[in-house]
Amino acid sequence: MVKQAEDNILIVDDKVNNIYALEQILNQPGRNLISVTSGNEALKIALNQEIDLIILDVQMPGMDGFEVAQILKSNKRTSETPIIFVTAELKDQKFVLKGFEEGAIDYLAKPLNPEITEAKVNVLLQLHRQQRELMEKNQALENYALLINNSADLICIINSKTFHIEEMNDAVYDRLGYSAQEIKGSSLLTYLSEDGQWKVQQLAKQCPPTFSFEALMYTKSNEPRYFSWNVVHKNKSWFANGRDITRQKKADFEINQLNKNLERNVAQLQLTNKELEAFSYSVSHDLRAPLRSINGYAQMIQEDHAQDFNDEAKRMLNVIRNNARKMGTLIDDLLEFSRMGRKDITRVAIDFKKLVEPIVADIRHTASEKTKITLHSLPGTQGDPALLSQVFINLITNAVKYSAKKDNPEVEIGAEEKDDEIVYYIKDNGAGFDMQYAHKLFGVFQRLHSNDEFEGTGVGLAIVQRIIVKHGGKVWAEGKPGDGAVFYFSLPKTNNPPI
Repeated sequence: MVKQAEDNILIVDDKVNNIYALEQILNQPGRNLISVTSGNEALKIALNQEIDLIILDVQMPGMDGFEVAQILKSNKRTSETPIIFVTAELKDQKFVLKGFEEGAIDYLAKPLNPEITEAKVNVLLQLHRQQRELMEKNQALENYALLINNSADLICIINSKTFHIEEMNDAVYDRLGYSAQEIKGSSLLTYLSEDGQWKVQQLAKQCPPTFSFEALMYTKSNEPRYFSWNVVHKNKSWFANGRDITRQKKADFEINQLNKNLERNVAQLQLTNKELEAFSYSVSHDLRAPLRSINGYAQMIQEDHAQDFNDEAKRMLNVIRNNARKMGTLIDDLLEFSRMGRKDITRVAIDFKKLVEPIVADIRHTASEKTKITLHSLPGTQGDPALLSQVFINLITNAVKYSAKKDNPEVEIGAEEKDDEIVYYIKDNGAGFDMQYAHKLFGVFQRLHSNDEFEGTGVGLAIVQRIIVKHGGKVWAEGKPGDGAVFYFSLPKTNNPPI
């Protein structure tokens, strides 16, 4: 229960005995009696403190009661404070009228009658309290009105039986193009689409205490707009809030269209992949067979008729066989690259040192004896062991191949941990490359060196990039002609979803 504030009563009289008499009559719980003996003191208190009632003696030395009342009534803070004059001259009509003109609410005649004094004070305090509450309520209503009319949403009261709009805030002009006065008294159904009208009528039949719905409405210029409505049903009225969601609806529609387009593109991509698989099968069987025949017949001619050919003919047969083998290797690499794009990743924890050591051992058997391969510590993370093995095989084999012509070829394998990723590198002191062509390194069939310098198909680095990207990482390289190259690839420390 809220405790009622005390009533502040200011007693102004130049005689202490009169003040004492009033205090004895008026003193009771819930009242704060403030007593002063001059007009100047009364003004200081009244202008700086909330006073509910002033009991003011008329005849005082210096500033009399009329002068005090006049100043109080001219001040905004105290203009509504009730004043009771206390006087012994109540029989003089002119005197009484002057008091009312100066703002008195009532008079008390001396000598004071305790019962009449208490009754008048009670009534005036109650009236003042009610007046103050009314002013506070009016202020609250003004605040609510400002709040409602400054809202960007439609806020209205609708008759739940007739759907007539009884009240509407000013936002209706910005949202629908009508003034609040234009739309008052009209039916909500007038502004709704047919589907919206049906929705509202069905909700009215169900009569739930609260409900929400979306509906298409039309502006004064017949422009369609979507609104989301929240309604409270009380006392045969709908207290409704309508938010314009036209932009959201348009965005949802565009996203839906994009998703449909994406689904169509995915379906087309799946069809293309199937066609590519069919093409790969054709390449595997239809192209390999002739190549095997070319190589086989060339080998038979070499073995059965070697004595019939001179050196130039033998050389040309070797060229035929070598090119057939190269074409077979190219087809194998192309098929591997194609399969790599469709292959799913199986992620497990990997000890990279154990993964790479057998690869290095195998490569050492085929590399030159003078080639030095250094394997540093390799932090582990998650990934597909088979695919990442292929990455290291391709990169280390390349490093050995491109450094083979150096007097002291060196290959270095290591890694460095970053904040949320591990960067692995394979470094060599071989042929290197010009950085202005670095963007070509990872493209299919893109080579920075001729086949006469270093053999290859131009597919190995493209496979590396595809594998690393599927793991959520990236691959790049740095190099300088004649000073070797460093190939980097990064893998996330956590199990990120594949791209």
